[in-house]
Amino acid sequence: MIGHDDEEGARPPEDGRPFAEQVLERRGFAITAALFVMLGGLVVPFVGWVAGMVMLWRSRAWTTRQKVWATGGPILASAAVLLVLALLTANGKSTDAGVGGSPVIPVVYDLGSTAVVLLLIGYAAAGTWLLWLALRPVGRRA
Repeated sequence: MIGHDDEEGARPPEDGRPFAEQVLERRGFAITAALFVMLGGLVVPFVGWVAGMVMLWRSRAWTTRQKVWATGGPILASAAVLLVLALLTANGKSTDAGVGGSPVIPVVYDLGSTAVVLLLIGYAAAGTWLLWLALRPVGRRA
C-alpha cells in the first residue's frame, strides 16, 4: 500500500529533525534555488526573483559570503554601469540614436530599461555561479 513507512524503498528520516529542515541541505534544493536566482526574474518578474532569494538564503549549500555576493553583486555591478552611462550621457549631445548619435550608449530616459536588462544579466550570472558551486564535488571546497 502506498504511504507505509515500512514499505520497500521508503527510507527513514536521516535524523530527528523535521523533513523541511533536511530538505534545505539537499543538493536538489540548492540546484533549484540557483535556477530560481538565474531565471526566476525572467520567467515571473519580481516574484520569481524574490522566490529565488528566499530559497538562496534558506539553503545551507553556500556560505553567508557567497549569499551576500549573489544577492548584492548584480545590484552593485548594475549601479556601477548605470553610473558610468549616466556620466556619459550628462555631458554628451543626446539624439534618438543615443549619445552623440551612438546606438551603443543609451540616452538618459533609456537608463531604466537598461537597468532592468543589466539586473537580469547580473542575476543570470549569479545563478550560474551558484549552480556551479552547488554542482561541485563535495570534497572540492575552496
